[in-house]
Amino acid sequence: MKEGLELLNLLQKHDDQTSNIETTIKEIPITIKTLEEERDSKKNIIENVKIKRQENVKIREQLEKKILVIKEKITKYREQMNKSTTNKEYQGFIIEIKFEEDQISAVEEKIIQRMLEFDEIMDEIREREDDFNHIAADYNKRIKELNDHLEYNKSKLKEENSKKSELRKKIPQNLLKAYDNLFQKKAGKVISVVETEFCGICNIKIRPQLLNEIISTNNLYICENCGRILYKQIRAEEETGS
Repeated sequence: MKEGLELLNLLQKHDDQTSNIETTIKEIPITIKTLEEERDSKKNIIENVKIKRQENVKIREQLEKKILVIKEKITKYREQMNKSTTNKEYQGFIIEIKFEEDQISAVEEKIIQRMLEFDEIMDEIREREDDFNHIAADYNKRIKELNDHLEYNKSKLKEENSKKSELRKKIPQNLLKAYDNLFQKKAGKVISVVETEFCGICNIKIRPQLLNEIISTNNLYICENCGRILYKQIRAEEETGS
């Protein structure tokens, strides 16, 4: 029975290790996804600046089209002016042409302002891209480390499962069946290691008589409170009574 209990305790350790590895394997992809979303969100800053650039180009194109329209009007005014029959009509066209030429100058000034703004936007894009490249490199490094860690844990899980499979072959069938039944009922925590006078899992004090039996025999005992298998690991001084 002693050897069987020791094997159950060892199996519990492997099950605990397996559970921890499985939890890690589930958590790593979630962490990776979070990092990828954080990284990509930083890129949105660049995209927002690029939208400003597109708007700038669009406005300049509209202003340039406006100049073309004004120039067409001036051309028509000149044609009509050449056909004018009175000095009053002639002077009127001159005033209209001057007004439209002033309009062109005003629009050209706006275009120059937009061109200067475009240069500033391009500088901002380059700056944002440099910042993002540094940030992305750090995120990508962390993501790679997590992927490497994920592969390591998958390999470790395979190794642990192999060890468990071999270990289970060595455990008496009656003990293994009891362990498996409790494993389902107790959320994977079957063995309670007793190091003092308390249950190692529920922390309820064990009756003195039961504690003495656990210490002095190699029989299988169940915690009267949580129903788990008690495995003695009493300190040497307590076993000897010193």
